[in-house]
Amino acid sequence: MVCIVCMVGNDYQRILDGVEYWCRKERIQSLYLLYDNKPDKYGFVSQANTEELVRAFGPRYGKPTTFGHNPQDFTDVFCTLHPILRREVEQLKRQVIVDATSTTKEAYGATVTVSLMFQGVRIYVVPPKERGWYVPSPHDPDFQEWFRKTRNVSGLEPVEIYLPGERFEKPKLKEAEILSRLRYHGGSADTLITLMRWCGEHPDDPVAKNRFSRTVARLDKRGFVKKTLSRNGKRVSLTRFGEVYAEAVDRGTRPKSTS
Repeated sequence: MVCIVCMVGNDYQRILDGVEYWCRKERIQSLYLLYDNKPDKYGFVSQANTEELVRAFGPRYGKPTTFGHNPQDFTDVFCTLHPILRREVEQLKRQVIVDATSTTKEAYGATVTVSLMFQGVRIYVVPPKERGWYVPSPHDPDFQEWFRKTRNVSGLEPVEIYLPGERFEKPKLKEAEILSRLRYHGGSADTLITLMRWCGEHPDDPVAKNRFSRTVARLDKRGFVKKTLSRNGKRVSLTRFGEVYAEAVDRGTRPKSTS
């Protein structure tokens, strides 16, 4: 069972599209809409979209639970999301997917930070079909004026995105090698023995096999790989995050200069 939490800003259709996508893939048990409760133009748009979304979702998914918050305040976003995630993940034992398509940079930072504190919480965005539709063409007579105004908007004091002190444990050298070998071979090994051979290990050595198996188990627990039953044994595959990390490791071993 899955819970979806949507941050509602100036987008309407993309929020609808995202929820409908997940409803085709998952069994949605509950839906939250977090709207901007500030008395300004951003709050007006967010509240109007939230009202429309409640009407749109109601007949199909049940009436969503709505919460007001200030998406420009890191603390307020964190304190709004934290009890929702704690209830859904720890008390109700549900998976949670957070839609961060339509929110501020401060809220996005808070969403990532609090999500990292709960096992299995996922975050997604719904990209627009057309990016930058509101930006004039460089050939448009209004472009230079728009460009001048946009690049010269003054800033306030920087807002730090607070992170927990305990950080994500990055893979050790041997673990990174396993991820790199998997990526080189298309992201998957049909058995643990195959993966050992790719990494130059000897599967006939029980000590080496046990040590290698424990290393893969650590990668599995931390979300870099997943193990599934196959015809020949246990298949080991990179997760999507594992693919991204393996590519980063591979790029880091062959730096490219742009000078």
